[in-house]
Amino acid sequence: MSVIQHEASLSLKFWDDPTVDGFHALLMTPKSMLRTYDNVFKLSSLVNLQTSCKKLLLLNELVDHSGNYVLTALPFILSLLQQGLGERIHLLAHSLPQDPEWPVDSAPPKHKDQPPLSIGLLLNLEHAPSVLERGPPADNPKAAEFRQLWGSCSELQRFQDGAITEAVLWSGNSISHRRFVLLKIIAHLLELHADIPKSCIRFVGGQLDIVVKVGKEICTTGEEESLKVVQSYDDLSKKLWQLKGLPLSITSVQDAHQALRYTQFLVFFDRKKNHLGLVPKENKPCPYYITPIKVIVHMEGSGKWPSEHMAIRHVKAAFHICLGELLCKQHKYKCHATPTYLDVWKVMCIYSCFFFRIQVAYHREPQILRESLTPEGMLIYRDNAEAQVLELETLHKPFLTSTLHGYSTYINMQNTLSFVLASGLFR
Repeated sequence: MSVIQHEASLSLKFWDDPTVDGFHALLMTPKSMLRTYDNVFKLSSLVNLQTSCKKLLLLNELVDHSGNYVLTALPFILSLLQQGLGERIHLLAHSLPQDPEWPVDSAPPKHKDQPPLSIGLLLNLEHAPSVLERGPPADNPKAAEFRQLWGSCSELQRFQDGAITEAVLWSGNSISHRRFVLLKIIAHLLELHADIPKSCIRFVGGQLDIVVKVGKEICTTGEEESLKVVQSYDDLSKKLWQLKGLPLSITSVQDAHQALRYTQFLVFFDRKKNHLGLVPKENKPCPYYITPIKVIVHMEGSGKWPSEHMAIRHVKAAFHICLGELLCKQHKYKCHATPTYLDVWKVMCIYSCFFFRIQVAYHREPQILRESLTPEGMLIYRDNAEAQVLELETLHKPFLTSTLHGYSTYINMQNTLSFVLASGLFR
């Protein structure tokens, strides 16, 4: 029933969206499980479900299904997984293989010869990678049910708020490791309650993480480093919004760099005091090059803005100087203003820092660049490369960045493909 409700809700969204061809999307496009769910794992060696029926005391139900142990055990396995995964998923569904055909003069195929059983998970990305499963307090009657569900993994834990509750803590030091928490939960529950070994579970995910792992001492996929960049950008954005004394107010602060949409891993080196010189000397090389992270700051529209594109550039240069002075005065940032951008040196700690490049944008500037006067004095609009580049940098790239924030799977895939292509090109 939950699957039908979910599909009906999606169908209504397609029909109500005027930008989508709802008829073709709903009635003409095939929809496989791989396109429907965030993760699809398979249960192979279905003969193990015979043991599951005995473990779950389903012998009467097995008789009702004429000995079909797959159909007998499946509802209880789905219920077990739904209970164990809880808030980590929005939806859990399965796909049974089609009944095979066989000649009438031969015996029907056995259930153990059926193809693997597919189970799809629609994840709640906020809770899915959590390593903590917090249960009821120890004196609560439901604590016994929690311990019965999780077995030896359940332990009493004391939390910072002073509460003492049952809890299950899964290992996971990095973001890439926490993606396997779902597999650990599924494998533990199936082995504990249904006697299904982990070797029967085909879980797809993380197999290509080895391609994008960086670091010598601690190998990570770079996601932690990208998260630090985003946190530093969020702090800078907050500081920009809090600036006082600007001639015009800021209407939006938008990220426009690959690192801020998690599709480029920046490698940061230790910042040493004796390596700050710009000119290399003996035993004192140049400092490492640090990639600037582009940030677009849109100022409010006003009659004070000129209508000529060169004058707009001069006003933007003045804003770069003003922003640099205010950031230096109010938040103690090191800044360097130029006519086309403002560089902000943001130190996180003694050994790491980030380099942001702020560009002021005016929403009417691309339109003004397309304006021109004929010899007769008529105003005409003609597209040109300069206006297209400006529109791409100040409008389309920030929009793309904000859009990709909601698709973590695409981000991991893009990083993997980038590393593979780079490795092939530089061999």
